[in-house]
Amino acid sequence: MSNRGKPTRYLLILDHLQRRPSFAELKEHLATHGIELSPRTLQRDIEEMRAELGLDVVYDRGNNTYSVVQSGADQAVVMQLLERAQLMDLVGAGGKGARQLGLCIRFDEQGRMRGMQHLPVLLSAIQERRELNVSYRRAAGEAPKAYRVHPYLLKEYGGRWYLLGRPAKNAEALAMGLEGIVALEPLRTKFKRVETEVAALHDHVIGVEAGQGKPERIVLRFDAQLGNSVKARPLHPSQKVEKEDKNSCTISLHLRANASLQQLIMGLGAAVQVLEPKHLAKSIRQAHKAAAAAYK
Repeated sequence: MSNRGKPTRYLLILDHLQRRPSFAELKEHLATHGIELSPRTLQRDIEEMRAELGLDVVYDRGNNTYSVVQSGADQAVVMQLLERAQLMDLVGAGGKGARQLGLCIRFDEQGRMRGMQHLPVLLSAIQERRELNVSYRRAAGEAPKAYRVHPYLLKEYGGRWYLLGRPAKNAEALAMGLEGIVALEPLRTKFKRVETEVAALHDHVIGVEAGQGKPERIVLRFDAQLGNSVKARPLHPSQKVEKEDKNSCTISLHLRANASLQQLIMGLGAAVQVLEPKHLAKSIRQAHKAAAAAYK
């Protein structure tokens, strides 16, 4: 069988594994979506999901059911990669090319994936823990500057891709938009990857800016309409619903109050109120006053 269609099959299997199906039920679920697989092919798909995707697909012999052990952020990343691979699969499906599909699909105008030609070198350097010489231009019209970087992560945010890491000679976090990378040179020198530093760059922030200080409890109250949207599409994996009624929904987050979080809150206007911490509420209040004054 061709590899074409695998991302779609994997996504359907992953979705149904949440219901702890039997092998027969899993096969029937695929069939209802127009995918007829032999038992041997379905078993091979499950084995490849374990080996290639690193997903812990478990068979419960006593109940004759399959399930996937939740692995938090790692599984979410796998799902996102599969969704993108599924879209690429569609480009060649049924003899329809990208031009025909372009009549049916519209992307975010900002999300043009600039700088993606650097992905192979960046991924290799991150996996091998290899230092990079990076020629980087922060803004159009500026001369590029040279950086020696410890690359830690690639992160998508706001329709752009970023390289997150640290300069080789100090501990200050940096984020480089891939579209600003002029040239890359992988070095023979390797660095020690400190997992706590990786988490500090990514786990407790919105956006790509590491921010200052330690992560803290942030409590936001939304009006009912926006609250439903935030529940359906959480702002961050740490999000918890603290209280809700017919008029509002209150959530808590464990984050650094960086500029990206403040911009997000500002963009929601009067539909959200910061309850904790006080310093963040004060900052948002002052920003709203300054914005209102600009229109007088």
